[in-house]
Amino acid sequence: MAEFNDYSQKGSVLMQQALKKYAEGDFEGGDKDRAEANRWFDLAARQLTSEAGKMAMLYGESRNFGIIYNVFEQNFDKLLETKQGKNIIKEGYNIIKKNKVLNEQFKIYDAFEKTNNVDNVKDFVNEASMLVKNYDRQTIMENNEKLISFIKEHKLDEYVHISEETENLYEAIEYIILNKKSFNNINNYIKAQKTISEHIEKNIKNKINETTNKEIFNEFEEKVDEAEKKIEENISAEEKKLLENFANDRIDKKSLFNDYKQTTLRKVNEMIRLSEDEEDKAGWEELYEDVKSRTFSEDNALNISNCAEMLEICDTIDE
Repeated sequence: MAEFNDYSQKGSVLMQQALKKYAEGDFEGGDKDRAEANRWFDLAARQLTSEAGKMAMLYGESRNFGIIYNVFEQNFDKLLETKQGKNIIKEGYNIIKKNKVLNEQFKIYDAFEKTNNVDNVKDFVNEASMLVKNYDRQTIMENNEKLISFIKEHKLDEYVHISEETENLYEAIEYIILNKKSFNNINNYIKAQKTISEHIEKNIKNKINETTNKEIFNEFEEKVDEAEKKIEENISAEEKKLLENFANDRIDKKSLFNDYKQTTLRKVNEMIRLSEDEEDKAGWEELYEDVKSRTFSEDNALNISNCAEMLEICDTIDE
């Protein structure tokens, strides 16, 4: 958003100059400044509507991890209503778990956002800040955009509501991650710590989270286990076997995919043969062509999703 702000500022200054010249009777000078101001406003508008501009507007200039994860988390309920969604949640957690920068940020944001049981908040924030591994802005952006790409790939709702207070907290945490404390930034650093401290004090007062102050930076594995447990509770034995097979390195994934496909095609073809109603028959024929068109992909999540849908078709036929 830096370029957008810069362009908008230049446009505003020029427009003020134009108005002043109009007031002084200098219409030619006013027209010239106004035209230049509109040029800068057009550049600002284009920046805002560009892909980078949209991303900055949604997630901040540095692609704030707190906002990105909040978007992901707020999509959980809808995702858990679908078979594909359960796999998407696991995929998202694995992206965070396997990426060192994302994993580290998850622990930091989770610690500062969820802590509610410390004796001295100021000391806790000071000490915890010293434990934070600092990253440069480019590294943060490159890794966080991988999670944004995942969100966009699966068409998750990016326009979730995040309160101003929560956004301020995320910006403060981001500042601690991006900046090592020094004499040059001491005021801004203390301001960020104060925002975090106020949030934790509010947590303590309201007891919004009953979890105790465990090993602050070791909760990630528990969250993954909880998510996977919730997923497993919502899937059938056949679906569980499907996931296990795709996770097994000794099984040929392409052959596995084709087995599901051929089984489904045989069952759908049988329904076509048995259909006496022309409308029903046409529906089964359309489904047959849809399944037939599905091919093995390099995207493992897509293969699992397709196989899960084919499994559902077979279950429906067998009922």
